[in-house]
Amino acid sequence: MHSNDETEPGATGQGSVSGRPYYAALAFALLLFVLFFLRLGSARIFDLDEGLYADCARNMAVHSNWITPLLNTHPPFNRKVTFTPFFEKPALIYWLGALAIKLAGVNALAVRLPGALLAVATVWLIYWFGKIWFNKRAALLAALVYAACPLTVLDARQYTTDGPLVFLFAVQMFSFWQALTAHRQGNAPLRTRYAVIYWVFTALAILMKGAVGMLLPPIVFVVYLMLHTAVVRIRRKQGIRLQGKVQFNELKSLVPVVKALAPVGSVLLCIVIALPWHYLVWRAGGRDELGHTWVQEYIIRQHIGRFKGLDKVHDAPMPTYFVYFLIGFFPWAGFVPAALRLTRGAGAPQRDVEKYLVIWFWVIFGGFSVAAAKLPTYIAPAYPAAALLLGRWLDRAWNTTTSNAAHRLTFQRATAAAAWLCAVLVAAAFMGPSFVPKSAPIPVSLVSFVQVLTITLLVVSGIAWAVSRFSASLPTATVIGLLTALVIVLTLAGSTQGYADANRLVIGPYQRTASAADADARRGLPVIFYHIIPRRPSMLFYIDYSPYEQKHRAFFSWAYADPVPHGGWVDVVTSTRDYQRDLSPRLNRRGVKPVVLREERGWLLLRLQVPPR
Repeated sequence: MHSNDETEPGATGQGSVSGRPYYAALAFALLLFVLFFLRLGSARIFDLDEGLYADCARNMAVHSNWITPLLNTHPPFNRKVTFTPFFEKPALIYWLGALAIKLAGVNALAVRLPGALLAVATVWLIYWFGKIWFNKRAALLAALVYAACPLTVLDARQYTTDGPLVFLFAVQMFSFWQALTAHRQGNAPLRTRYAVIYWVFTALAILMKGAVGMLLPPIVFVVYLMLHTAVVRIRRKQGIRLQGKVQFNELKSLVPVVKALAPVGSVLLCIVIALPWHYLVWRAGGRDELGHTWVQEYIIRQHIGRFKGLDKVHDAPMPTYFVYFLIGFFPWAGFVPAALRLTRGAGAPQRDVEKYLVIWFWVIFGGFSVAAAKLPTYIAPAYPAAALLLGRWLDRAWNTTTSNAAHRLTFQRATAAAAWLCAVLVAAAFMGPSFVPKSAPIPVSLVSFVQVLTITLLVVSGIAWAVSRFSASLPTATVIGLLTALVIVLTLAGSTQGYADANRLVIGPYQRTASAADADARRGLPVIFYHIIPRRPSMLFYIDYSPYEQKHRAFFSWAYADPVPHGGWVDVVTSTRDYQRDLSPRLNRRGVKPVVLREERGWLLLRLQVPPR
């Protein structure tokens, strides 16, 4: 294993962290607080996924049903039931949120806190293994790179499965490598310990995101082990014509390795942890809003269906992830091509771990690029590998950028890429509002905020490029600090003015409008969410009743399906646009005159009486 304090050939002092370590640790802790925790609960719950997960966690905590995730909404096929099962994801994400709500109350901070804490845990893992595999400075730089990129910050500040899954996946990947290393060294107790850790976290990953948590790591392992035994033989034939052949030597010798890393007891422990919830939720029964059972939704639709490519909503072209990675790993993405190259002259242990990290990155990145469905967070499990490789590269470049032309060129290209991306964002901020429909204009204050923010990012990235381009002695720390400042500016702007504008202009109006019906719902009046498309499940988190979510415009045929209690009086939550274009003409034809109880920024709460059939 590479020593913590070793330096690479041709470098001096690369393994040390200059300055006082306590001050450095305090500064890094302050950075993590700003990126992950500052004003974490000041923004109301977002849509789409966060609203669904937060509502299920709230209902789990309030009603102490720890098996079936429930949404407090009437299922359309059975209006007498007040809760609808939500079978899309396993239960671990809801358990974390429900426990946080039990401790801190029903609020946005509580449900987001587990994700932020697990983001810190992932940063610590990257530092810990970077210190074991490379050295302290490389580890610190890797942790900094991972923490200070937009997708990490976004995952840490939202209550979704993506950030926690990255943590669980990282533990799986690190523990596998440590178990494999212990096996190669003949250290059976250490190998067993890491194998147990791997299988325990595999069970937790299954409970977090289903089969993906179980299948992704072995794919990386298989590719690594096969390439580890691959030998490429090229021979000349018929003049300059070349023939290549790949041979996998000693594949049979890998069988005992696989057996050693998958002891029967650990595999059984994984099953014991992961299986009970799956069995209990199946036994509990119930149907979701589409009328699907748990088997139909969770097993067939979410697993088999996605594997077959039936998730057409998120389909995108193959190169999409290059764009997603450029934005999600901003401003570090420009360094990654150089960081993916293996170190020349490195010892066998370090070169082997670098190869493992490169394969880890490309299997995740390439595998999801080939798949049809694409979301930016799907490749988040590749980020720890990219961060470690980049931390190793930045550590090598720390003292050599002045004399090493290749390192200087990489800094110039990476900072130029960040500056160009910021320039594109500035252009979008100034030109984008002209393409917005006049019927749904963007508030002027929000446009001004985005324009000032993007200009600030362009200025900072431009300074970083100028330093890397024109400075006689390239100060690596200065460039890294400026690039980190880009993400800090983004986070500060988003968590202050961005959150305030979101609460006031975007998500707050419809959530407050829905909450205003609480008093009528307590009196027994039905509340209808009329044609709220796209769906905004965050409304469910802030209300104390179960609404009827009427997605279709056939208002009266729906209302007449069952007798409406309380003399036909109902509350209706809808958008001003849908009311003016559709609902109001329908009510006028029936002679119904609704009373406007609340109106806020394009959202209405109405009270009306459904006339007799």
